[in-house]
Amino acid sequence: MTIEQIKNHPVMIQILADSYGGIMYDVANRDKYDTTNLLESWDKVPAHEKENAGGIINGAINFLNS
Repeated sequence: MTIEQIKNHPVMIQILADSYGGIMYDVANRDKYDTTNLLESWDKVPAHEKENAGGIINGAINFLNS
């Protein structure tokens, strides 16, 4: 799994679109995303790629894992 695949994952695209409107970071909206596949895919990304994924991607993943 690569960061590019994570960035292009349909759920990540939806999350990032919502984040620009401030919707994503409202904890009440967290359950609207089916993140099972996205988070399983994230777990397969090598650690060095995760570190270089950028703040937006890492922020979204951290939000979903909180």
